[in-house]
Amino acid sequence: MLGIGIDIGGTNTKLVVVNRAGKLMAQDRFRTEPDKGPAFFIKRLAAGVDAFKRDYGRQLVSIGIGAAGDVDPEKGLLRFAPNLFWHNIKITGPLEKLTGLPCAMENDANMAAWGAYELEMRRRSPNILTLTLGTGIGSGLILDGKLYHGATGSAGEAGHLKIVPDGRPCHCGGRGCLEAYCGSYAIMARAKELIKDEAAFTKKFAAPGHVKFNTICLTNAAEAGHAVARKVWAETGHYLGTGLAGLILLLNPDCVVLTGGVSRAIKWFMPAMEKVLHTQQIKTPFTRVKIKVSDDADLGSHGAALFGLERALKQG
Repeated sequence: MLGIGIDIGGTNTKLVVVNRAGKLMAQDRFRTEPDKGPAFFIKRLAAGVDAFKRDYGRQLVSIGIGAAGDVDPEKGLLRFAPNLFWHNIKITGPLEKLTGLPCAMENDANMAAWGAYELEMRRRSPNILTLTLGTGIGSGLILDGKLYHGATGSAGEAGHLKIVPDGRPCHCGGRGCLEAYCGSYAIMARAKELIKDEAAFTKKFAAPGHVKFNTICLTNAAEAGHAVARKVWAETGHYLGTGLAGLILLLNPDCVVLTGGVSRAIKWFMPAMEKVLHTQQIKTPFTRVKIKVSDDADLGSHGAALFGLERALKQG
Protein backbone atom coordinates (compact mmCIF):
# COMPACT_ATOMS: atom_id res chain seq x y z
CA MET A 1 0.00 0.00 0.00
CA LEU A 2 1.17 3.49 -0.86
CA GLY A 3 0.17 6.91 0.40
CA ILE A 4 0.32 10.36 -1.17
CA GLY A 5 1.69 13.19 0.92
CA ILE A 6 1.05 16.84 0.09
CA ASP A 7 2.81 19.79 1.68
CA ILE A 8 1.13 23.13 0.89
CA GLY A 9 3.62 25.94 1.45
CA GLY A 10 3.43 29.66 0.95
CA THR A 11 5.67 29.42 -2.12
CA ASN A 12 5.66 25.80 -3.34
CA THR A 13 3.47 22.73 -2.99
CA LYS A 14 5.13 19.31 -2.84
CA LEU A 15 3.57 15.93 -3.62
CA VAL A 16 5.17 12.57 -2.84
CA VAL A 17 4.29 8.90 -2.92
CA VAL A 18 5.76 6.78 -0.12
CA ASN A 19 5.33 3.24 1.17
CA ARG A 20 4.55 2.30 4.77
CA ALA A 21 8.26 2.30 5.66
CA GLY A 22 8.61 5.87 4.40
CA LYS A 23 10.49 4.99 1.21
CA LEU A 24 10.02 7.63 -1.49
CA MET A 25 8.51 6.18 -4.66
CA ALA A 26 7.68 9.33 -6.67
CA GLN A 27 7.50 13.08 -6.26
CA ASP A 28 6.32 16.29 -7.90
CA ARG A 29 6.06 19.96 -7.03
CA PHE A 30 4.51 23.13 -8.37
CA ARG A 31 4.18 26.79 -7.51
CA THR A 32 1.34 27.33 -5.04
CA GLU A 33 0.21 30.59 -6.71
CA PRO A 34 -2.44 31.48 -4.10
CA ASP A 35 -3.48 34.57 -6.08
CA LYS A 36 -5.18 32.24 -8.62
CA GLY A 37 -7.60 31.17 -5.92
CA PRO A 38 -8.33 27.97 -4.00
CA ALA A 39 -10.57 26.38 -6.66
CA PHE A 40 -7.78 26.53 -9.24
CA PHE A 41 -5.33 25.22 -6.66
CA ILE A 42 -7.47 22.21 -5.67
CA LYS A 43 -7.89 21.25 -9.34
CA ARG A 44 -4.13 21.47 -9.75
CA LEU A 45 -3.70 19.20 -6.73
CA ALA A 46 -6.15 16.69 -8.18
CA ALA A 47 -4.24 16.67 -11.46
CA GLY A 48 -1.05 15.82 -9.58
CA VAL A 49 -2.80 13.00 -7.73
CA ASP A 50 -4.26 11.65 -10.99
CA ALA A 51 -0.78 11.51 -12.49
CA PHE A 52 0.33 9.30 -9.59
CA LYS A 53 -2.79 7.13 -9.96
CA ARG A 54 -1.89 6.41 -13.57
CA ASP A 55 1.42 4.96 -12.36
CA TYR A 56 0.37 3.20 -9.16
CA GLY A 57 -3.37 2.57 -9.49
CA ARG A 58 -5.01 0.73 -6.60
CA GLN A 59 -1.79 0.64 -4.59
CA LEU A 60 -2.62 4.23 -3.61
CA VAL A 61 -4.97 4.15 -0.64
CA SER A 62 -4.80 7.58 1.00
CA ILE A 63 -3.81 11.24 0.85
CA GLY A 64 -2.29 13.16 3.75
CA ILE A 65 -2.12 16.94 3.52
CA GLY A 66 -0.08 19.43 5.50
CA ALA A 67 -1.21 23.04 5.03
CA ALA A 68 0.52 26.19 6.23
CA GLY A 69 -1.95 27.90 8.55
CA ASP A 70 -4.76 27.32 11.03
CA VAL A 71 -6.39 23.99 10.13
CA ASP A 72 -9.56 22.31 11.38
CA PRO A 73 -8.47 18.65 10.97
CA GLU A 74 -11.98 17.28 11.62
CA LYS A 75 -13.64 19.34 8.86
CA GLY A 76 -10.67 19.41 6.47
CA LEU A 77 -10.90 23.19 6.57
CA LEU A 78 -8.09 25.68 6.15
CA ARG A 79 -9.41 28.36 8.47
CA PHE A 80 -6.66 30.94 8.01
CA ALA A 81 -3.45 30.83 5.99
CA PRO A 82 -1.47 34.05 6.60
CA ASN A 83 1.03 33.38 3.81
CA LEU A 84 -1.64 32.34 1.30
CA PHE A 85 -4.13 35.05 2.30
CA TRP A 86 -6.94 32.46 2.29
CA HIS A 87 -9.80 32.16 4.82
CA ASN A 88 -12.14 29.20 5.49
CA ILE A 89 -11.23 27.05 2.48
CA LYS A 90 -12.46 23.45 2.30
CA ILE A 91 -9.66 21.23 1.05
CA THR A 92 -10.26 17.57 1.86
CA GLY A 93 -13.91 17.29 0.76
CA PRO A 94 -13.40 18.70 -2.76
CA LEU A 95 -10.15 16.75 -3.21
CA GLU A 96 -11.78 13.47 -2.14
CA LYS A 97 -14.54 14.02 -4.71
CA LEU A 98 -12.02 14.72 -7.47
CA THR A 99 -9.63 11.85 -6.67
CA GLY A 100 -11.72 9.16 -4.96
CA LEU A 101 -9.12 8.80 -2.19
CA PRO A 102 -9.68 9.50 1.53
CA CYS A 103 -7.89 12.63 2.72
CA ALA A 104 -6.56 13.64 6.13
CA MET A 105 -5.38 17.22 6.65
CA GLU A 106 -3.36 18.83 9.42
CA ASN A 107 -1.27 21.91 9.86
CA ASP A 108 1.94 21.44 7.84
CA ALA A 109 4.09 21.60 10.95
CA ASN A 110 2.01 18.82 12.54
CA MET A 111 2.75 16.67 9.52
CA ALA A 112 6.45 17.53 9.76
CA ALA A 113 6.31 16.57 13.44
CA TRP A 114 4.75 13.23 12.53
CA GLY A 115 7.47 12.74 9.93
CA ALA A 116 10.12 13.49 12.55
CA TYR A 117 8.53 11.01 14.94
CA GLU A 118 8.29 8.26 12.34
CA LEU A 119 11.41 8.82 10.25
CA GLU A 120 13.93 10.80 12.30
CA MET A 121 13.28 9.24 15.71
CA ARG A 122 11.72 5.91 14.63
CA ARG A 123 9.20 6.46 17.46
CA ARG A 124 11.98 6.30 20.09
CA SER A 125 11.36 9.83 21.43
CA PRO A 126 7.74 10.28 22.55
CA ASN A 127 7.95 14.05 23.09
CA ILE A 128 9.04 16.02 20.03
CA LEU A 129 8.72 19.67 19.10
CA THR A 130 9.19 20.37 15.40
CA LEU A 131 9.71 23.87 14.04
CA THR A 132 9.24 24.46 10.32
CA LEU A 133 11.41 27.40 9.31
CA GLY A 134 10.37 28.59 5.87
CA THR A 135 8.37 31.49 4.44
CA GLY A 136 6.60 31.44 7.78
CA ILE A 137 7.16 29.49 10.99
CA GLY A 138 5.04 26.67 12.27
CA SER A 139 5.41 24.05 14.96
CA GLY A 140 4.05 20.58 15.55
CA LEU A 141 3.88 18.61 18.78
CA ILE A 142 4.15 14.92 19.49
CA LEU A 143 3.36 14.44 23.18
CA ASP A 144 3.50 10.95 24.71
CA GLY A 145 3.68 9.51 21.20
CA LYS A 146 0.54 11.21 19.93
CA LEU A 147 -0.04 14.22 17.69
CA TYR A 148 -1.30 17.02 19.93
CA HIS A 149 -4.10 19.18 18.52
CA GLY A 150 -5.31 21.22 21.47
CA ALA A 151 -8.93 22.23 22.05
CA THR A 152 -9.63 23.53 18.54
CA GLY A 153 -6.95 21.84 16.44
CA SER A 154 -4.83 24.99 16.61
CA ALA A 155 -2.02 23.81 18.89
CA GLY A 156 1.45 24.61 17.62
CA GLU A 157 1.08 28.15 16.30
CA ALA A 158 4.54 29.00 17.60
CA GLY A 159 5.21 31.36 14.70
CA HIS A 160 2.69 33.78 16.15
CA LEU A 161 4.01 33.88 19.68
CA LYS A 162 4.61 37.55 20.48
CA ILE A 163 8.31 37.90 21.30
CA VAL A 164 8.66 41.68 20.85
CA PRO A 165 5.86 43.93 22.16
CA ASP A 166 4.48 46.02 19.27
CA GLY A 167 7.34 44.76 17.09
CA ARG A 168 7.65 44.18 13.36
CA PRO A 169 4.47 43.52 11.35
CA CYS A 170 3.58 39.89 10.65
CA HIS A 171 1.59 38.41 7.77
CA CYS A 172 -1.06 37.34 10.29
CA GLY A 173 -1.92 41.00 10.85
CA GLY A 174 -0.28 41.21 14.25
CA ARG A 175 3.04 42.66 15.35
CA GLY A 176 6.06 41.23 17.14
CA CYS A 177 5.47 37.57 16.19
CA LEU A 178 8.33 35.09 16.09
CA GLU A 179 7.62 34.69 12.37
CA ALA A 180 8.04 38.44 11.85
CA TYR A 181 11.69 38.01 12.89
CA CYS A 182 12.60 34.48 11.78
CA GLY A 183 10.42 33.67 8.76
CA SER A 184 12.38 33.91 5.51
CA TYR A 185 10.42 36.98 4.37
CA ALA A 186 11.32 38.73 7.62
CA ILE A 187 14.98 37.70 7.49
CA MET A 188 15.34 39.08 3.97
CA ALA A 189 13.45 42.26 4.86
CA ARG A 190 16.02 42.85 7.60
CA ALA A 191 18.86 42.07 5.19
CA LYS A 192 17.39 44.54 2.72
CA GLU A 193 17.49 47.25 5.39
CA LEU A 194 21.20 46.71 6.03
CA ILE A 195 22.69 45.83 2.63
CA LYS A 196 23.54 48.96 0.66
CA ASP A 197 23.73 47.50 -2.85
CA GLU A 198 21.25 44.65 -3.10
CA ALA A 199 21.88 44.03 -6.81
CA ALA A 200 25.63 43.67 -6.40
CA PHE A 201 25.18 41.53 -3.28
CA THR A 202 22.79 39.20 -5.10
CA LYS A 203 25.00 38.90 -8.16
CA LYS A 204 27.99 38.00 -5.99
CA PHE A 205 26.40 35.54 -3.56
CA ALA A 206 23.35 34.01 -5.25
CA ALA A 207 23.32 30.32 -6.13
CA PRO A 208 24.57 29.66 -9.69
CA GLY A 209 21.69 29.86 -12.13
CA HIS A 210 19.32 31.27 -9.47
CA VAL A 211 20.11 34.95 -9.09
CA LYS A 212 17.71 35.71 -6.26
CA PHE A 213 17.97 37.76 -3.10
CA ASN A 214 17.01 34.99 -0.67
CA THR A 215 18.23 33.07 2.37
CA ILE A 216 20.50 30.90 0.21
CA CYS A 217 22.19 34.05 -1.01
CA LEU A 218 22.45 35.32 2.58
CA THR A 219 23.97 32.03 3.75
CA ASN A 220 26.54 32.07 0.94
CA ALA A 221 27.47 35.61 1.95
CA ALA A 222 27.92 34.54 5.57
CA GLU A 223 30.15 31.67 4.42
CA ALA A 224 32.25 34.21 2.52
CA GLY A 225 32.68 36.33 5.64
CA HIS A 226 30.19 39.11 4.82
CA ALA A 227 29.71 41.03 8.08
CA VAL A 228 26.13 42.17 7.45
CA ALA A 229 24.99 38.68 6.45
CA ARG A 230 26.47 37.26 9.64
CA LYS A 231 24.81 40.03 11.66
CA VAL A 232 21.40 39.20 10.18
CA TRP A 233 21.81 35.51 10.94
CA ALA A 234 22.95 36.26 14.49
CA GLU A 235 19.87 38.43 15.04
CA THR A 236 17.72 35.62 13.66
CA GLY A 237 19.30 33.17 16.09
CA HIS A 238 18.69 35.47 19.03
CA TYR A 239 14.99 35.84 18.27
CA LEU A 240 14.58 32.15 17.46
CA GLY A 241 16.24 31.28 20.76
CA THR A 242 13.90 33.64 22.58
CA GLY A 243 10.84 31.89 21.18
CA LEU A 244 12.29 28.42 21.53
CA ALA A 245 13.27 28.96 25.17
CA GLY A 246 9.65 29.62 26.10
CA LEU A 247 8.48 26.56 24.19
CA ILE A 248 11.05 24.29 25.86
CA LEU A 249 10.10 25.59 29.31
CA LEU A 250 6.43 24.98 28.57
CA LEU A 251 6.63 21.60 26.84
CA ASN A 252 9.86 19.99 28.11
CA PRO A 253 10.46 17.97 24.89
CA ASP A 254 13.04 15.21 24.43
CA CYS A 255 14.00 16.68 21.08
CA VAL A 256 13.53 19.76 18.94
CA VAL A 257 13.68 19.09 15.21
CA LEU A 258 14.24 22.03 12.87
CA THR A 259 13.22 21.72 9.24
CA GLY A 260 12.57 23.98 6.25
CA GLY A 261 14.83 26.12 4.10
CA VAL A 262 15.94 28.51 6.83
CA SER A 263 17.19 25.60 8.95
CA ARG A 264 19.98 25.06 6.39
CA ALA A 265 21.69 28.16 7.79
CA ILE A 266 21.94 26.65 11.28
CA LYS A 267 25.72 27.11 11.30
CA TRP A 268 25.16 30.86 11.29
CA PHE A 269 22.22 31.26 13.65
CA MET A 270 22.87 28.38 16.07
CA PRO A 271 25.51 30.15 18.24
CA ALA A 272 23.21 33.10 19.01
CA MET A 273 20.27 30.74 19.55
CA GLU A 274 22.25 28.55 21.93
CA LYS A 275 23.43 31.59 23.86
CA VAL A 276 19.82 32.45 24.67
CA LEU A 277 19.05 28.86 25.68
CA HIS A 278 22.16 28.58 27.86
CA THR A 279 21.33 31.75 29.80
CA GLN A 280 17.92 30.56 31.01
CA GLN A 281 17.53 30.55 34.77
CA ILE A 282 15.71 27.19 34.97
CA LYS A 283 18.33 24.82 33.58
CA THR A 284 16.85 21.31 33.77
CA PRO A 285 14.76 21.22 30.55
CA PHE A 286 17.70 22.60 28.55
CA THR A 287 20.21 20.00 29.76
CA ARG A 288 18.03 17.15 28.44
CA VAL A 289 16.67 18.47 25.14
CA LYS A 290 18.44 17.66 21.88
CA ILE A 291 18.26 20.07 18.95
CA LYS A 292 18.78 18.72 15.45
CA VAL A 293 18.18 19.72 11.85
CA SER A 294 16.21 17.19 9.85
CA ASP A 295 18.12 15.33 7.17
CA ASP A 296 14.90 15.13 5.14
CA ALA A 297 14.20 18.27 3.10
CA ASP A 298 10.66 16.97 2.49
CA LEU A 299 9.84 15.93 6.03
CA GLY A 300 6.40 17.56 5.90
CA SER A 301 5.23 15.79 2.76
CA HIS A 302 6.67 12.44 3.88
CA GLY A 303 5.06 12.83 7.30
CA ALA A 304 1.75 13.71 5.64
CA ALA A 305 1.86 10.55 3.52
CA LEU A 306 2.59 8.35 6.54
CA PHE A 307 -0.08 10.05 8.63
CA GLY A 308 -2.65 9.58 5.88
CA LEU A 309 -1.71 5.91 5.57
CA GLU A 310 -2.01 5.35 9.32
CA ARG A 311 -5.42 7.06 9.41
CA ALA A 312 -6.66 4.98 6.45
CA LEU A 313 -5.47 1.72 8.04
CA LYS A 314 -7.15 2.52 11.35
CA GLN A 315 -10.40 3.32 9.63
CA GLY A 316 -10.28 0.04 7.86
